[in-house]
Amino acid sequence: MMAELKHSSAKWFATNAKGFGCEVFALMAAVLNGTIGVLTRTAFDQGATPASVAFWKCFGAFVLVSAYCVCRPEYRTLTVRLAPRWPQFACLAFLGIFCLYFFETKAFSRASIPLVSFLTYAAGGATVVLAGRYLGERLTRRKIVAFAAMVAGVGVMSFSETDVSGTASGIGLALAGGCGYALFIFFSKWFRAGAGPSQLVWLFGFGSVFLLMPLIQEGFTAPDGMQWATLGVLVLLPTFGGFYFTTRAVERGQASKVQIIETSDPLFATAFGFFLLGDGLTYAGALGAACIAIGLLTAVWQPTKTAARG
Repeated sequence: MMAELKHSSAKWFATNAKGFGCEVFALMAAVLNGTIGVLTRTAFDQGATPASVAFWKCFGAFVLVSAYCVCRPEYRTLTVRLAPRWPQFACLAFLGIFCLYFFETKAFSRASIPLVSFLTYAAGGATVVLAGRYLGERLTRRKIVAFAAMVAGVGVMSFSETDVSGTASGIGLALAGGCGYALFIFFSKWFRAGAGPSQLVWLFGFGSVFLLMPLIQEGFTAPDGMQWATLGVLVLLPTFGGFYFTTRAVERGQASKVQIIETSDPLFATAFGFFLLGDGLTYAGALGAACIAIGLLTAVWQPTKTAARG
């Protein structure tokens, strides 16, 4: 009885998942990515360094998804078949994993957190522009309004904080990290990389190699104590889950729309910080969150089936 129920449930999901728009997957990615701030701060409080957190959460995701693919013959076969495309996955891993993790972390040491956060998300506009120019995606009024509202919201939330400052190198590093992730979304669509555990094996594998170099330069260390638990959650939620849903969203929809929806990340990060860490929210921060929410609703709301294509 249970076997039949499991089989029918799996069959239903396989059939109906095809109907899910990229909005659902991009929104899931934004929610999961919103946990990064809370979990990373917890890891730092436990004594972990930025380089160690970046490497171990990526390497942990690589081990997890590799073990899963080894146990599933279809994914094991597909992973091997993707081998000739390793240069593309190396490029995507460098842009989406190394650039974001490494440059953004370095930027935090040379610029204030609010400034780095704003520049990282504002750089996402590169995806919208490139997708319109090279992927044939229409730059509709809805997209412009949604992205403008979200960036404005992120800006209000960021600059409402005190001590907003940064050096030229810090600003450049923050923009490099944001542009790296924006280009990752664009090239995922351009390369038609697809989505699934097999693709993630290659992404996390190359990402681990790239992130190992800064860790060795800093001094290789392994997590200990409660750091393992925190890193375990980082592996499952924002790393594996975030990249899985992002690649699924890009595969099923427009790269520009995925980028716009994922710009809502700070909204969920603020919510997690409020409920889990007791972080307060100023009136300006609340106004910024409202702008992000309006932009998000504008991006995902489709009044008709015809509009859903725009």
